[in-house]
Amino acid sequence: MIVPIYNVEKYLIPCVESIKKQTYKNLEIILVDDGSNDNCPKICDELEKTDNRIKVIHKENGGLSDARNYGIDASTGDYIGFVDSDDSVENDMFEILVSNLEKYDADVSCCRFTRVWDDGHIKKIGDDHSIKIYNGIDALKEYLYGKNIDPFACAKLYKAELIGNRSYTKNKVRFICGILGEDNPFNFEVFRKTNKVVLAGESKYNYLQKREGAITNSKISQKHIDSVYRWDEFRRECIKSYPETEEYALRREVLFYIGLYNSLYKSKEHKKDIDKVRSFVKAHLKEIMGSDICERTVKISSYLLAKVPCIYILSMKMYKKIIGEAKL
Repeated sequence: MIVPIYNVEKYLIPCVESIKKQTYKNLEIILVDDGSNDNCPKICDELEKTDNRIKVIHKENGGLSDARNYGIDASTGDYIGFVDSDDSVENDMFEILVSNLEKYDADVSCCRFTRVWDDGHIKKIGDDHSIKIYNGIDALKEYLYGKNIDPFACAKLYKAELIGNRSYTKNKVRFICGILGEDNPFNFEVFRKTNKVVLAGESKYNYLQKREGAITNSKISQKHIDSVYRWDEFRRECIKSYPETEEYALRREVLFYIGLYNSLYKSKEHKKDIDKVRSFVKAHLKEIMGSDICERTVKISSYLLAKVPCIYILSMKMYKKIIGEAKL
């Protein structure tokens, strides 16, 4: 289990304690201190003394992707999972993920998550006892569709042989450093290689929202924008290598582009990008309107944005309520 850490002293102990308390005990817990300048380095060293499963790595600051990659390279287990250091997990999360991975002979085991705010407010994203199995190309389709399998690297357990570590050196999938939305290219590379993915319907990962200084709160930047544009690369790769997934990739890209348009319009900045996003929707409007998998709300939003943006802008609040903004 890999925990990247940077200046989260308020949340670090609860995060690690939630991992230590897992009902599944055979864990390798790798804490990667990414050059923190608060008390995290000291806390990590103290936590290492409390449990022989904990291994601490101190490194210069290189960002979330770099810290995760250090953890992957240091890991020796058959499975690899990620927990962000300001989040926490339910006590049985890894027992469920491992059990499903082995029972269904899957490459990736997933569960749902709960959004948690500092004030105690929570919102569960899926919470039932269903099991869904996705075979071959259907796994990639479902990942691109994004309704059940979320884009995050957390709340998942990967076979190590799929991405490579110290025990499995044949394959190597790593996070791209220096970008935002690093989970998307990582998971795209993983899911295009999977033979089977299993999804448990329970919400077992607690994802902290709106922490001061968190990426999801920061002002929109060029890195945010580029993370959305990267979906165009994914779609083009789907057209080239997996033509049966093209419609799914287009739908997901459209949702991200509309979410980006909303954010850009509110910020009153990046005029060229506002025009670029709208031009993309206009260029693909015929495909969107003729799609069997694009929901009615997606089609209406796309049509208004492409044809009558002034009316779309007036309906933005309704759009957010119905669909929600795509996460960058």
